[in-house]
Amino acid sequence: MGTNGLHNLKRNFFDLDKHRSIRVATVALFVANGLGMSSWIAHIPLLKERLELNDQMLGLALLCAGMGALGTMWISGWIMSRFGSRKIAILSGTFLSLSLIGPGIATSFWSLAISLLLLGACNGLMDIAMNSQAASYEGLVRKPVMSSFHAFWSLSCWCGSLCGSVFLAAPAWTWAHLPLIALVGLSLTLFARRGLLRTEPGINSAPVLSFPRGILAVFGLLCLLVMMTEGAVADWAGVHLRTSYHVSEYMTVFGYNAFALFMTIGRFAGDPLARSFGHKTVIVGSAVVSGICMGIAALAPTAWISIGAFGLAGFGIANLVPLLFSLAAKRAGGGIEQATSSVFATGYFGFLIGPPLVGFISSRTTLPFALVSLACGLFVVASTVLRLNGAREEEPGAGIQEPEGQGSR
Repeated sequence: MGTNGLHNLKRNFFDLDKHRSIRVATVALFVANGLGMSSWIAHIPLLKERLELNDQMLGLALLCAGMGALGTMWISGWIMSRFGSRKIAILSGTFLSLSLIGPGIATSFWSLAISLLLLGACNGLMDIAMNSQAASYEGLVRKPVMSSFHAFWSLSCWCGSLCGSVFLAAPAWTWAHLPLIALVGLSLTLFARRGLLRTEPGINSAPVLSFPRGILAVFGLLCLLVMMTEGAVADWAGVHLRTSYHVSEYMTVFGYNAFALFMTIGRFAGDPLARSFGHKTVIVGSAVVSGICMGIAALAPTAWISIGAFGLAGFGIANLVPLLFSLAAKRAGGGIEQATSSVFATGYFGFLIGPPLVGFISSRTTLPFALVSLACGLFVVASTVLRLNGAREEEPGAGIQEPEGQGSR
């Protein structure tokens, strides 16, 4: 009895150590992605002025990033079914870091558009691969952890935004910001290489393009509405502060900085909240809070009130995508990589249409009015989940098995 107990203790210890290494490696990917994307976002207001772009031209340039991301997301399920999410995560993470340099050295609208197309393609593929790794890990440990991975992504976004404000406050060193972040991203990707889950390539040939069906399609459309707001805040919060309140250049990042900071706080609290109140309650409450705060941020009388409202909107929107994505993954059975790619690709379409849609609306009305319109989508999310029977809870990790080959790492 004592021998068996000692054997079980040793086995649990090594399993815990193995799971911890997988978690740390996956977190490293989320941090590399968040640092890279938030660092590029910090340069948007400066690039808009330097390249003399109007709102519509900037929206079209941002559209290229969305097109690149959407293109790789739609085929990512097919790619990962052939090579596994681990290899794709490493490859896309490497190229994402390198592609960060392109927008910083753009000299015209077209060079910016082409560099953003490449950046978006790498980001889309990495986004699906790292979320597939996170979903597989959540099934492995059989408890809600998806929000915590997204919390580390939000924390890295906040750090990247803060770092961007430091470099923008020192114009002589602004040029070094994106190359430095690219080096950090490469280092984190190489660090994660040894610890990631080695998922087996699919046996059956998967379709090149995969689309969500049934309840997964509903989750995909809800993610679309949420991601539309996330992308618009990331790309337009700084422009809103600059044009509506005429803040200094270094203050243009404060809106997204507050958004990312409070999103991080909300996501670290997301898993305990989901366990205590359930996914449905957390999603509905979060969507209502974020919708109200988006309206305040757009119409606030002062810049500081707008910045604070962006922060509270980030807290509200923090767990919407992770919880919706987690519910979708639990209904995927054994085809996590195919299902997550189709749902996330549908959701990421919001990043594709969100920023240019804001630019289109603002060019014909005002930027505050365009931001207010985003709140309507969040209220749609809340009302839909209230009536969605498919949002009931399921046992964490149902239908998910530990990928084979992990022990040979």
